Amino acid sequence: MRKTYVLLALIAAAPVGGLALADCAQTGCEKGDLNGDCLIDLSDLAGFLGAFGATTGDAAYLADADFDDSGAIELSDLAGALAVFGRDCGPFIDPNEPNDATGTLTAYRPQFGTGYAPYLRTAVADGDEEDAERGPGIRINNPGDADPAGEDDLIEVTVSVSPPGAPLRLRRSANSLSVWTTRGKTPGTQVAFMSDEAALPGQTTLWVEWSAAAHGQATLSLGKPSGETLDSLRFHTFRSIVTALGGEDQVPTTPAVANSGTYVVAEALYQRGFDVLQFDEDNVSPNGSGAVYDAIVDAIQHRQVSEVAIYGYSHGGGSTYDLAERLDVNRAGIGMFEIRFTSYADSVENDSDIDVQQELRRPLSVLYHLNHYQHGTLLEDFFLDGGPVPNSNPPPTGLDVETTPWGANSTHFTVDDYVQVRSAIELDLGGVMAP
Repeated sequence: MRKTYVLLALIAAAPVGGLALADCAQTGCEKGDLNGDCLIDLSDLAGFLGAFGATTGDAAYLADADFDDSGAIELSDLAGALAVFGRDCGPFIDPNEPNDATGTLTAYRPQFGTGYAPYLRTAVADGDEEDAERGPGIRINNPGDADPAGEDDLIEVTVSVSPPGAPLRLRRSANSLSVWTTRGKTPGTQVAFMSDEAALPGQTTLWVEWSAAAHGQATLSLGKPSGETLDSLRFHTFRSIVTALGGEDQVPTTPAVANSGTYVVAEALYQRGFDVLQFDEDNVSPNGSGAVYDAIVDAIQHRQVSEVAIYGYSHGGGSTYDLAERLDVNRAGIGMFEIRFTSYADSVENDSDIDVQQELRRPLSVLYHLNHYQHGTLLEDFFLDGGPVPNSNPPPTGLDVETTPWGANSTHFTVDDYVQVRSAIELDLGGVMAP
C-alpha cells in the first residue's frame, strides 16, 4: 500500500507542459507525450489523469491524451496511455539551438511493374523539382488499380543529409501525400506525420504515395526543427497517359536503341515528366484489345486519367488506329476521357505480321493527328509505305518527308529516326496535353 501512495505522489508532483512535440528526434510520441520531452513517463501520466473525463472544448481537454480521437478522454484512452508508457522518442531537439545541417531530396520518374525498365532510373532535374508540369509526377493510387507485377505507383525519393543522422524534419503541404520506407507499403513502414510534420526516418530511400482519390498538387519538404526549409519537391498527379507502339520486330529496350525512333521519343517524353508506356505493337490485337488497351482503361477508371495519347511507327501506326477505335467504341463503359493526340510514322495496317496495306484512316475522335510518311520504291523498302491521311498535321494530310531536303533519301526503315520527325512528335504532343 505504501508503494501505491508513493507512486500517486510522484504522479501528482510531476510537471506538465512546455516543449514542442514536433521536436522529438524519433516518431512514436505523437500521442501520450503531454509535456513534449520525448519521453512518456510519470509526468505525462499525471497530465493524463488531470485531463481524464474532459471533452472537446473543456479547458482540461488535451488532444494528445485522446488516443482514439473520440473527443472525450475516457477509459479507452487510459489503455492507450498505458500501452505507450515508458516510450523514449528522444532526444529532444531544441528548435532554437544552432543547426548547421544540410539536406536534399531527389525524386525519380515513375516505375513500371518490378522496376524502371524499359527506362533507366531517371532523377527529376533540380531545376524542375517544383515545376507544376516537369516536376515529379505521381499516379493516384486508388484501391482496385491493377498492378500485375506488384505495387509500382509510389515515387522513389532519396534523402541526403550532412552530417549523417542530423535531426531533420519532413513536412508535407497536404495529407494526400503518404510516405513509406518500403516500396511495397509493408505494414508498419508508413511514416507517421503529426500536423503534417514527421521526424526524418533513418532510411536514405523513401517512397511517396498519392493516397487521395482526387487530383491535386502537394509539396514534400526537408527542413530543420526551427522551420527552415532545405529542399522541396512539388508533386502533381498524372492526368494523362502516353502509349508508344514500335514497328514490326521492334521491342522496348533499356535504353532505347538509336534506330527505334518511337522509343527514343518515349524516353524524351518520360524525362519531360509524362507517364509513358512502351509496347511492342503485337500487344494490340487487330480489334484493339490486349494488354495496351487494358492498361489505358485501368488508368482511366482507377487513376482518374482523362487524356490519352497514342503514337506508332509502321505496324505500330496501324495498331494506333485499332487501339483508338476500340477505346472509342467502348467509351460509354470506360469513363470520361479524350484522345487528345495520335501520330503515324509511315503507318501500315496491322491485321497480321505480313500486312503491307497503307494505314490511311484517321482515328475518328482524336483532337490532333500528326502524320509523317514516305512513298518509297520496291527496291528500297518493298513498297512498305505510309500515305496521306485526311485532316492531319501538317495540313492537310501530313508530311511526305521525301519532299523535304532532310528526308529526300528516306525509306520505310529510316523515316521514324529523323530528328525532325521525332521532334515533331515530342513538341506537338506536349503542345496539346500536359502530364
